[in-house]
Amino acid sequence: MSELSMYFSCARKLYYSCRGHEQFHSSSLSYIEHLVLKEMAMTYSDMLKSSSSKDDVLSVDFDSLLLQTMDDLSIIYPDEMAGVTAEEISELAETVRSYLAEIQQNLTEQIEDTEISEISIIADLISSSDNEPYLHSEKLNVTGVPYRLLNMNDSFVPVMIKTSKAPENGVWNNDRLHITSLAMLAEETHGIPVKSGLVIYAKSGHFRKANIHSNDRRQVLKAISRARQIKDGKMPDKNESALCSSCEFSEMCNVKASLASKFF
Repeated sequence: MSELSMYFSCARKLYYSCRGHEQFHSSSLSYIEHLVLKEMAMTYSDMLKSSSSKDDVLSVDFDSLLLQTMDDLSIIYPDEMAGVTAEEISELAETVRSYLAEIQQNLTEQIEDTEISEISIIADLISSSDNEPYLHSEKLNVTGVPYRLLNMNDSFVPVMIKTSKAPENGVWNNDRLHITSLAMLAEETHGIPVKSGLVIYAKSGHFRKANIHSNDRRQVLKAISRARQIKDGKMPDKNESALCSSCEFSEMCNVKASLASKFF
């Protein structure tokens, strides 16, 4: 599923990754930031579960949470943290600290004072579960591991953490396809239709539900086929986006594109 997730993000990334190029240097600050946000996001559901009002979330000391997360990184990810200097850790902490006010505010907005919201119910279920289930589809020959797979309303809800910010509404399209692929695996594993999933956006503190439609499933099937073609050696077209400038493969990708343009 990591390969399929990479395809949803950028098909060219999958192409270079399958040819032995690493997407991240293990100690790059962008990757360490990803790990920090991921670990912090794992605590969001506990906050919502233990909060009965917005004031409860506002009273949480997010700076202490950040410092504790930074301290835990070297224990959880010893290899990744081995080459990170104290100066880099300090710089990273300041970067993540700049996100905290927005994260806290967005989490408070997901607490309702009168009735228990659906997000609060989901947060409670997430907090009560500590397994990352292994899902495999014989039919699709695809494997995936969601952050959680919740048993809810006689069905299942796959949950995943993304370390980006949420869009203004709903979820990003590549995240919709990723959660759909996890839903399809859960369906084959448990024999029950899965109609929705949940994306936790670590960088903005949003819990976003994604309803799964037939067109999403159709796109996932196409993505699986195209990902296999890429693994077999077919280079996909380059799709420009705002993320290209910070991509680890940007220099390589631009060279390939320039060479191709000379022949067409």
